[in-house]
Amino acid sequence: MRPGGVAVALTLICLLLACTPIQAKEPLWTKNVSGEYITGVAISEDGSRVCVGTSMGGISLYDGEGTLLWSQRLKGTMQVEMAPDASLVIAGESESRENDKGALRAYDRDGALLWMRHTGWICGYGVSEDLGRIGVGNREGQLVVYDREGSEEIWEDNLIKRYYTISGVGMSADGRYVAYSMFESTPAIYLLEVDTWGTRTISSFSRKYGSPVHTLKLSGNGTYLLAADGEGSSDTVYLFTNRGVLRWRETVSTLIDMEISSDGAMSVVGSGDGCIRTYDLSGNCSWTSCMEGAVQSLSLTPQGDLVAAGTGSGEIVLLDGNGTAIWTHTPDRFPRASIQEVQLSGLGNAMVAVVNRNEILCFSTDPDPVVVMPTPAPPEDPEPVPDEVDCTPFSITALVRGDMQCRERGYTTAGEALFRVRAPGQSVGGVSPGFSTGERGASRYDGSLIFCFFHPM
Repeated sequence: MRPGGVAVALTLICLLLACTPIQAKEPLWTKNVSGEYITGVAISEDGSRVCVGTSMGGISLYDGEGTLLWSQRLKGTMQVEMAPDASLVIAGESESRENDKGALRAYDRDGALLWMRHTGWICGYGVSEDLGRIGVGNREGQLVVYDREGSEEIWEDNLIKRYYTISGVGMSADGRYVAYSMFESTPAIYLLEVDTWGTRTISSFSRKYGSPVHTLKLSGNGTYLLAADGEGSSDTVYLFTNRGVLRWRETVSTLIDMEISSDGAMSVVGSGDGCIRTYDLSGNCSWTSCMEGAVQSLSLTPQGDLVAAGTGSGEIVLLDGNGTAIWTHTPDRFPRASIQEVQLSGLGNAMVAVVNRNEILCFSTDPDPVVVMPTPAPPEDPEPVPDEVDCTPFSITALVRGDMQCRERGYTTAGEALFRVRAPGQSVGGVSPGFSTGERGASRYDGSLIFCFFHPM
């Protein structure tokens, strides 16, 4: 083949692959809330438990089939987190902004309250993977880190900056590092090592009267810190080391959500232009995937092999680590659907999504199996049909095979004995000697031999 022909062939192959439809996926189960909004959702490591928090103080735990296991009713807006084995549920309640009322509560797997701590109005929230540490920031610029039993490990009061509200909190999966930022005239990021109480301030990237840092994500091992600031139609994303060294920065269109892999090698950014962009440690864009509507939520497995996204136009999509779509789901809702949150289980085998702020959808991430139709067996050679068939009437009433078919065809005349030999492509019918004749006709040729006998009256 000529070189030009090879190029044309490759182009056609690429076009065919691009036109291959993405598999549509249906949820395993759905749940609606009535008269309030869903404000938080969490899923266990294996997807066997789903926890939902609502705007009017509701907390509900479901099993992997959507059966309600327990529920609680409090007062404020609920944010929820769950341990990988679902043995602990943490609920952050924001009850009154004006009165600075909020609380952190811990429940066991059966819904029994283990402890409660007053926190003030919760403005930022970060947890370790096993819920061994929980970081909470409030509107007075205070940051507290609690352990699994509710004991305080770190208390940052920020007395000088107390009139600055916490704008964002993030914690590494191992619980070693916690980062937070505040609404202040020169925005900065404060990185704390929990075990040593060591604090590092990252402020060299900011300009005076700059935009506040609104999103903070730490890699699982705490080595890297992904941060975003900005207002209006554009935001800037930064990747720092835990020593405050800037690795790269990138300006995007209205960042809404972002995630970072456990080793920090993969940063995923979702923006208002409908695109998901991934960056490596050097800031190179590894791949881009664009959809209709703003990317409103992202979720990433710790190892970065699965990416889930939900958009303002109602599209839920699951991609592999290279940006290839595995399946998609677009719920049909009136007047339209919008996805507020998606979350993958730690093992990557399940996912939950929030639709229109009042409905939970739960999915298996595995593609639906492709059913392969069996190859039909070649037809067998028909058995020879005799030219004449002897039929000896019996003094019984239709006890042989074919009775139902004969009755359905009307062969019920007294004194009649009808036989019919049927084979593929042939039919021989008649009546036995000594009996009155009746209706004759061919039936389906299924290769069977049917006799209908009726005792003469």
